[in-house]
Amino acid sequence: MSWIKVGPGSPFVPLLRLIYAITEPILGPIRRVLPKTGMFDFSPIVALLLLDLIRRMIGRVLG
Repeated sequence: MSWIKVGPGSPFVPLLRLIYAITEPILGPIRRVLPKTGMFDFSPIVALLLLDLIRRMIGRVLG
């Protein structure tokens, strides 16, 4: 969330740390696999597509 500029004393720092702690285990490995695209981070889009694929596969298995 680099587009949000928050100073070190901001009340939003704990919230941003929580969001980072929740999302980084999923987005981090995807970021390592994807090629660098300058300022754009496509890892959230890839993560959503993968989660949708997994959801569909589970739906077919449990049918």
